[in-house]
Amino acid sequence: MANAEWERLKEALKQAPTPEARRQAAEAMRRYLETKRRGSKPTLVSLGFKKTYPHAIPLDKIPEELERSPEFFELFGRIVK
Repeated sequence: MANAEWERLKEALKQAPTPEARRQAAEAMRRYLETKRRGSKPTLVSLGFKKTYPHAIPLDKIPEELERSPEFFELFGRIVK
């Protein structure tokens, strides 16, 4: 099941960063995170300067950031690809 959710996330991230695509990616990320074990609190860290998104984002907050920020949507798409 996790692999199917991961594939849905990758497909959503291939689209242009429209509000609908960002919403689809956020929902796919939420479903993917639900399939993973809970335990530690991993954080995605970006060392980029002058970005409109936070530099350290806990994994459980990534769906909200995907929906909110087209710039983060594009960054996350590059990470996943």
